[in-house]
Amino acid sequence: MNNVLHLKHRQSLPGKFKNCAVLFVNLSAGLLIAFFSVRIMEILYISRTNNLPLDFWNVVGHAFVFDILSFLEILPFLFIPFLMIYFVTGTIKFSYLACAAAGSVVIILYASLVKYFATAGVPLAADLFGYSMKDIEITLRGSASIDAFSIFLFIIPLSLFWAAVTFLYPRNGLKPSHALVILGTGTALVFTVPALPSATSFESEFSYNLALNKMTFFAGESYAYFTRSARDEVHAMIPHNNGNPGHAPVFQYVSPEHPFLRTDDTPDVLGNFFNVNADRPPNIVIILVEGLGKAFSGPNAYLGSFTPFLDDLSGKSLYWENFLASQGRTFAALPSILASLPFADQGFNELRQRMPKHLSLMSILKHNGYRMKYYSGSDLDFDNQRFFLKQQGVDVLIGDDDYGHDYEKIPNSSWGYPDRELMRKALEMDQRDMQQPYISFVQTISMHTPYSIPDQGKYIRLFEERMDRLSFDETQKERQRTYKEIYSTIMYTDEALRFFFEEYAKLPAYGNTIFIITGDHRLPEIPLSTKIDRFHVPLIIYSPMLRRTAHIESISSHLDITPSLLAFLKKNYNLDTPSTVSWVGSGLDTDPAFRNIHKYPLKHTINNLIDYISGMYFINDDTLFAIGKYMDLEPIQDEGKRNEMIAEFNQYKSMNNRFSRELKLIPDSLYEQYHPN
Repeated sequence: MNNVLHLKHRQSLPGKFKNCAVLFVNLSAGLLIAFFSVRIMEILYISRTNNLPLDFWNVVGHAFVFDILSFLEILPFLFIPFLMIYFVTGTIKFSYLACAAAGSVVIILYASLVKYFATAGVPLAADLFGYSMKDIEITLRGSASIDAFSIFLFIIPLSLFWAAVTFLYPRNGLKPSHALVILGTGTALVFTVPALPSATSFESEFSYNLALNKMTFFAGESYAYFTRSARDEVHAMIPHNNGNPGHAPVFQYVSPEHPFLRTDDTPDVLGNFFNVNADRPPNIVIILVEGLGKAFSGPNAYLGSFTPFLDDLSGKSLYWENFLASQGRTFAALPSILASLPFADQGFNELRQRMPKHLSLMSILKHNGYRMKYYSGSDLDFDNQRFFLKQQGVDVLIGDDDYGHDYEKIPNSSWGYPDRELMRKALEMDQRDMQQPYISFVQTISMHTPYSIPDQGKYIRLFEERMDRLSFDETQKERQRTYKEIYSTIMYTDEALRFFFEEYAKLPAYGNTIFIITGDHRLPEIPLSTKIDRFHVPLIIYSPMLRRTAHIESISSHLDITPSLLAFLKKNYNLDTPSTVSWVGSGLDTDPAFRNIHKYPLKHTINNLIDYISGMYFINDDTLFAIGKYMDLEPIQDEGKRNEMIAEFNQYKSMNNRFSRELKLIPDSLYEQYHPN
């Protein structure tokens, strides 16, 4: 027994190394078994909460192949501490226990990442490092759920792992040469073969996400996050192509000290759609709907439209079918919509007290006599929204601490108040405070995990009725019922918006109000179809002042809203607006034809800037796609266009990196002229 449990002290150094390698690789077989068991549990878990993708067997094949690759590539990193412990302690038993403990940690991390994916619909990336502990706590309290399957997701792989390593210890039947070949192969693979499959091998974004090894993906994204400073400096030195796609506006930058400062020549594209009374500036109400995606709202919604009220309203409005959120989560929505601001490092709001002087739609309108109002049913400190809103000089700021006892919170969630209660609060405040002109911003929350709403059974029945109205066959219905709780919240929010507009129509200010509705991003828990799907949201501009409606297929984004609204108000109402601005967007395109004259970045997550759109092309993490009808994506091989896109993207990154370092957007004189005191 002594020969098994203790090293032979007279053994040569190469001999010790070989014995260590044999022991490690032998025990690591338990880790491979655990990897496979986590993968099987993941597929079973997803099959309970989602429809399996149509290319399921392709996903399974890629998943297990890349799980083996991930296993081999992780071995060299685990072997280093194992080797150190083996040599320092001199006992095989202690090394075995250390290996078992380290393997358990790896399995728990892997299972946690799978649990996150099963809940959120997207794999966890380095955006974890961009949120404060308070934001993480709010998200976990609002979204986390524990069930028996979640517990088994951890217990079964851990039990199999410990059973395997117990059985394998001390059976060292592996030859030293074989162990060294396995470790050498893993080391070589780290530098030669990516442990993640190509996204172009799958029919949908969901298929790709399911096939990923979630731990390898998280490790890769984390490495990229912690090493990006050096990489970004290299980007900054790459020559940039200043060419513009098609008829895209060319910005005239005017200050070497302020990288985004430029002349504002945004055309007024909205004026011809409105009946204008120049003596009476309009009120503006912006409604930002949590999770509202084009996939399930409006004409050509590929999942079918489950927003009957918004569908009806869009027919009476200016409706952009191919509109883009500028971010894949909510963190950048306010700065993008209200100020067309650059993303900085982790989103503009993350600058908090370091936010540089800037102008926004709200601050410029306040300079022109508007009253500012913001309504939310949730915590204003989430995503540092309170910091941003206070910078704009908001007069009325309503969050989850500002509701009375006659308002009911979201059931089984800590997010705050559901959307109908939010609408009721906004109506109450606007009815009480009708000082005009004003701008109100209403931000919803109900279309968010855990997808819990009041009287949920009623809205599940409405969802069933909606599928009948959409003439779904039984197969389609069964696939959609997998997400019935999510669809019920969509139906609920749509009804809350109906209530809001019906009641707002009774207010004196209604006839002189412009309503703007869009989504902050497309909710991911109903699986995404493409890399751009999470950004694809509708835009509706409705007003009793409209003299004609329009269905617009040209592409625009959140970043274009503020430039176009101010151009409209300046030309038609003589509002005082600055001639130099720091807008990233160039204004809405109202051409009815399907086209794109814009170029701008889309920030995937708080720490992940990998998406860029220019003309009819989209780039995701260096993969080039052509944009087709209904925002479909087709991967293409065109090195010239790919390099051109990367150069344009690098130009933005270079400007954004400089801004992040120096925090200069506009001169003090411009800020003092247009920002409210």
